[in-house]
Amino acid sequence: MNDSFEKQIMLKAIKLGETSRGLSPPNPWVGCVIVSKEGRVIGEGATQKIGGPHAEIEALRQAGELAQGGIVYVTLEPCCHYGRTPPCVDALIKSKVSKVVIALLDPDPRVHAKGVKKLQDAGIKVEVGLGKDEAEKSLRPYLFQRCNHRPFVLAKCACSLDGRIAAADKSSKWISSEAARLDAQSLRAESQAILIGSGTAREDLPKLNVRLPSASNQPLRVILDSRGQLPVIGPLFDCSLAKTLIITTPQTSLTKINEWKNVGASVEVVAATNEGKVNLLEVTQVLNRKGVLQVLCEGGSTLLSAFLREQLINYLVAYVSPCLLGEKGIPFLQGMDIANIKDAYPLQFEHCQVLDGTVRIDYSIKSKKLFK
Repeated sequence: MNDSFEKQIMLKAIKLGETSRGLSPPNPWVGCVIVSKEGRVIGEGATQKIGGPHAEIEALRQAGELAQGGIVYVTLEPCCHYGRTPPCVDALIKSKVSKVVIALLDPDPRVHAKGVKKLQDAGIKVEVGLGKDEAEKSLRPYLFQRCNHRPFVLAKCACSLDGRIAAADKSSKWISSEAARLDAQSLRAESQAILIGSGTAREDLPKLNVRLPSASNQPLRVILDSRGQLPVIGPLFDCSLAKTLIITTPQTSLTKINEWKNVGASVEVVAATNEGKVNLLEVTQVLNRKGVLQVLCEGGSTLLSAFLREQLINYLVAYVSPCLLGEKGIPFLQGMDIANIKDAYPLQFEHCQVLDGTVRIDYSIKSKKLFK
């Protein structure tokens, strides 16, 4: 098989994996394609909901006995340990495939290089690295979480062309177009948690749920409230919509904590900063323990600025609307201390598209401390 054909097959596997992006976490969204000895696609699969079959098992079931002697293309190293399901490498060995082509090794220490070794020890050829760049981009939140032991933080904002998220009197509830707001629902669907501050929760009374017919899971709704100021009202305390977690500090009274719990919310207490705010690094550690691979930060300028200040944002999606709100409008960020162009905050452009007049711009973010 030529290199071009193999690359196309791996890209097909990556695309298959993307179909499970909102379904498989905390497991990675893996795709698998099996090609027969004659070069024909005989099996395809994507990792299913947690506890369900992984991509390799789905593809093997479809291929059946034809898998013998075939070549397996998979976006992430097959697992070799018992979890909620048996090891995928065992199924691959039993099916007598001739070769396994893997885009990426799994950074999870339970798997890393062990899956490859077990396949090789069974006499199966293994190649690693085909489609590596594309697979890394697809699996970025999973890879980040496994390597850093905290969730990948995706920040979202909607702003005017001059960087304002609302008019001075806060009358501009919707800045972005309807198409952009629908697009933003996909960011929620791909995340396992949505995070806001108590100010946004009190002012907007948001639902913070995914409103897409195709949504398979509802993300955990997370509110940061350092002093217990959030009243028990509004959709965030309707646990039939989605689960709610409030993260607070020891400054909040036990009475308020019990009030939240009595209506079905979960509560976690973390350390406060010197300024009395919720410690954001501890917030990410709490979410990590809950299996969150990606958290969508939808807070206002105060919260977004705080996350940037602590260098905890990994990716930014800005929906820029065709309007100007002037210097009295509420800014997208606060507290940036940049006096020279050499000190500009570094962003890496990723993607751009127009959504009915609103422009979505995606950036990956590098760490740089430029805030007071």
